[in-house]
Amino acid sequence: MTLILGASAFYRKANGKPIIPRLPKDALYSERAASGRWANNCLMVALTKDAIGVIPFFPFTLGFLPEVYRLEREILLKHVRRVTVRTSAWGLNVAIDYGPAERTLKLKLRDPDAFANALVGLGVKVIRS
Repeated sequence: MTLILGASAFYRKANGKPIIPRLPKDALYSERAASGRWANNCLMVALTKDAIGVIPFFPFTLGFLPEVYRLEREILLKHVRRVTVRTSAWGLNVAIDYGPAERTLKLKLRDPDAFANALVGLGVKVIRS
């Protein structure tokens, strides 16, 4: 186990990825305990004027978890096609459709309305359902 954790820490450092990530100070919206597919309350989500960033917080950055489960994303706002916000207390309540391959990232945020309002302020199309 120690070998795997050490190898993943080395891999992250070698690829310029943080082992102990921090939320950006210039974030328009940020959350530390978001959930997503394969991840329950261990993701940090940050919206800046240019991108939506999603990364697990330490210690979930180790063990190659972000790489295996694709938990780490940086989605440039210019690639976001639409964001759908659902009023749901239980399930994933935000869906971000992005990129030329039309991928979708689904998240559960504690304050999806604040996230949506910040996106609207940046000119991103938000659908509320």
